[in-house]
Amino acid sequence: MIFTKALSYKEITKTLDKDTDVIAIVGCETCVRVAGVGGVDKLRELALKLRADGYHVLEGHLVPEACTPKIFFAKIDMKVTALISLSCNAGTTNFARNYANLKVIETVEDIGLMVSDTDQGILKITMPYKKESTARGQEYHSGDGKKLDSNNNLPIMEVAK
Repeated sequence: MIFTKALSYKEITKTLDKDTDVIAIVGCETCVRVAGVGGVDKLRELALKLRADGYHVLEGHLVPEACTPKIFFAKIDMKVTALISLSCNAGTTNFARNYANLKVIETVEDIGLMVSDTDQGILKITMPYKKESTARGQEYHSGDGKKLDSNNNLPIMEVAK
């Protein structure tokens, strides 16, 4: 799974136009939900904030996995001009490829690969991306993405080289 952190609201809205954009929000139910920056609650929260700020949010959809090629899941209304992706970079890229006529907007930054212990409700970054190399071993609470005080709850198994 991929661990992600949310971009700021300002970063998300910087390319949106209140007067012309008709928005669909599509959220992934896998990695971003587990990392605490996606899922139904975050979709609703973003839609309500955008509407309160004068943006035209027409619809929202949740998909099981946005990163898989077979995402033809959500029937986007023909009036939509902008798609906000509550998914990792792979899912956002998949949306951009399949909805080339729409403005596709990212909402998260990918940090790296993670493992999850569902019994303990802990996520651990095992293989951070290059720019996030210091994140290796950091642990977070599953579901809300809050950093834990200790990074010693889940071991990282080393692979012999």
